[in-house]
Amino acid sequence: MTRDFIVGSIFIIALALVGGLTFVMQEFPSGSSIELQVGFEDVSGMKSGDPVRVRGLRAGVVDEIVLDQKRGLAVATVVLAQELNPREGYEFKVLPASALGGSYLRYTPGSGALIPIDNLRGLAGGDVLGEVGDLLNNTKDSIESGLSSLASLLQKLDSGEGIFGGLLTSADAKKQFLNTVENLESLTQSLRDGEGIMGSLIREGSDQQIRSNRLLANMDTEMGKISAGEGTLGLILNDEKTRSEVRSFITQLSESMDNIYQARGLLGRSINDPDFAQTWIDISGNFKNASEQLGPEGMGLLAKLLHSKNLADDLSSSIAAIKTISNNINEGPGTLYNLIKDPSLFNEARQTLTLLRDSTEDLREQEPVTAFFSILFSPF
Repeated sequence: MTRDFIVGSIFIIALALVGGLTFVMQEFPSGSSIELQVGFEDVSGMKSGDPVRVRGLRAGVVDEIVLDQKRGLAVATVVLAQELNPREGYEFKVLPASALGGSYLRYTPGSGALIPIDNLRGLAGGDVLGEVGDLLNNTKDSIESGLSSLASLLQKLDSGEGIFGGLLTSADAKKQFLNTVENLESLTQSLRDGEGIMGSLIREGSDQQIRSNRLLANMDTEMGKISAGEGTLGLILNDEKTRSEVRSFITQLSESMDNIYQARGLLGRSINDPDFAQTWIDISGNFKNASEQLGPEGMGLLAKLLHSKNLADDLSSSIAAIKTISNNINEGPGTLYNLIKDPSLFNEARQTLTLLRDSTEDLREQEPVTAFFSILFSPF
């Protein structure tokens, strides 16, 4: 046995020991660890030595799996390299490692308070192909419905139904669509060039944009005034007294409208009371007839006064004569003027009337005596 052979053998043995130690360290991490007993209805292909992952990182290993006849479960001993005690909301779930096979145990420690570890339960997620099969089986009806809808859509497109079907089968529809696209492109180019109102608004520094900015500034100023309580709207929004008055006005208006609807008052009865409305209609008819009688064809005095030139001239002459008489009475001469203006003449006239009245009374008293003597001496 040569020296080189001995050295080579020692080197190979050392490599094997390092590899074995590395494997053992990976499978059974050193440091503080805990063991958890997790029961499964179905381990779904999980076996001893499968890794335990927390948030995708390797955190332990499945040590062994045994059947617990008392609990009726497959109990897996899980060795964790860290103190990751289960809390409220924890989860152990067997998941496939890849489509080619293998599995791992996903552990979610949860959050909140710690829970007892004497009755931990886990779930089996199944293999990849099984999950895909379950997914397809659960969504079979939806897939069939989607495929049926797709086939119906393709058939409608092929027959030229609808907008897209027409675009695919009709040359005129395709031409109209292309013209529309061309018009949209032309419109977009016009907007970019600043043509029209919208283009002018978009173009920087244009008159329309300046006016629009000024309008927006004015609106902002007005909104500031409103927020500050200026103006009618500002008072309504910010002053409680004004809001109360507005509410009172609205309430009164509502009551007025309700009165009108309930046929209360003149306006309400005119709108909702048929008899009262008919009375107003009759009155309107009478006014209409009266206005017709006052027309040129009317027969009454007012119609003649309004439309007869001769009667109007006579009336004017009479008024002028009355005016002349009034002027003569006021300015003289004449008896009436003297009676009004001359107190002595008025007094004389008054005395004359007094004497006349006294004479009349005397004659009235003497009338029975005269009648008696007339009867007595009538035969003679």
